[in-house]
Amino acid sequence: MILIKYLLFLFVISLSGCALVTPTQPIKFNATDIISEEMYTQNNNYGVVLLDVNWGRWWGCGDFENAQLISLAFDKLPLADSSNEAIPDLVLQSPSRINVDPKFINYAYSIPAGEYALSAVSIKAAKSVSDVGFFTAQRDKLFKSGKPTGGTFSIKQGEKVFIGNFYLDCTYGPTLWRYHSDGQEAFNKQIIEYQNTFPYLDLSNIEFRLFKTEVFGNNYELE
Repeated sequence: MILIKYLLFLFVISLSGCALVTPTQPIKFNATDIISEEMYTQNNNYGVVLLDVNWGRWWGCGDFENAQLISLAFDKLPLADSSNEAIPDLVLQSPSRINVDPKFINYAYSIPAGEYALSAVSIKAAKSVSDVGFFTAQRDKLFKSGKPTGGTFSIKQGEKVFIGNFYLDCTYGPTLWRYHSDGQEAFNKQIIEYQNTFPYLDLSNIEFRLFKTEVFGNNYELE
């Protein structure tokens, strides 16, 4: 199944014309501010989305010397602007393209209630020190006839929702992958991590509601 999904992703990014051909960052939007205590107390009509991202390099990623996830972006549906130049509603960027600890980092954002879709992803890949480029896919490849193909998540007013752990899968080559806590005990430990990172959040009623995707992850329900 992973091979099929990887081939689908390669098909998407190869059509973009951006795979391993440019030395510059293909997704240039500024990262969204993580939730502050002020945002949390003032935006009562918003929800809070929580996710982990590993920005570290994966060495020996398929045929590449290494690969590194560097950008993720999401849009609130329905799309207000389907062009690649429109600023996404939620943007995550790697803190560095050079030295990033290979560990998952906790993120939390205050966002309006609604449904959100993956609208951009960028992966840096290197065959050598001198041969470095990017796999990238944006709205023109992650939407078809206005419908998202990469995946979605939803959030209601006042909810705190965990949508997964995002990193790479390198079984056949670099592609985005949504991982998850395995079981209630593991999820409880992850909630403690979030509580330590964001002590001003009330996470007593956090929802485990994974980013839904047919391309970048497997279905899973917490039991």
